[in-house]
Amino acid sequence: LARMMEGVSKESSSDDGTEDAGVSYKLNRFPYSVVWQPFPPLTWILPMAGHTGICDSRGVVHDFQGPYFVEEGRMMLGKATRYLPLDPNKVLGGKEGENVAERWDRLIGQGCDDYRKRIHCLIYPNCNHHVAHCLNRLKYNGWEHYEMFQLWWMICFRAKFCGMRGFLVSMLPFFIVVAIILAVLLARYL
Repeated sequence: LARMMEGVSKESSSDDGTEDAGVSYKLNRFPYSVVWQPFPPLTWILPMAGHTGICDSRGVVHDFQGPYFVEEGRMMLGKATRYLPLDPNKVLGGKEGENVAERWDRLIGQGCDDYRKRIHCLIYPNCNHHVAHCLNRLKYNGWEHYEMFQLWWMICFRAKFCGMRGFLVSMLPFFIVVAIILAVLLARYL
């Protein structure tokens, strides 16, 4: 829980909500990161389920939003509420002689090009599969078998909230649903 709250408890280092180097909540920029936002009402019941995108070296989000369409620069449902910073030095894919940013951007671009040839579905393939595919192209951390559930796990337990607003937008509806269910159960059985 302390790791999850890390992004909530930090004081902003600038007026635009910047936490890490190059990260800007206001501009929705998260270099070398996976970004996440809630997908109502699904996230109200399963708080780890949501909409994901992956960012290039400049922090521009790449988001598989619909059939044959990967948006660059904005997410489908607004601004990210959580982000998972990744270490670009853990990318094992790429060509010899490329610098870290070139390698990252080229492999993310290739992953996006692959998904510009795919239909979009809520079950498969969706935005989570797109991000997992990009991580596989990167061979991030020596792994080439990322899938949606591993991505959910990483976001749920390692991602940072984009300040207090990110925490509230992400988690408050879930807490309200849980409170309602508990109230109904207590009223019924007490």
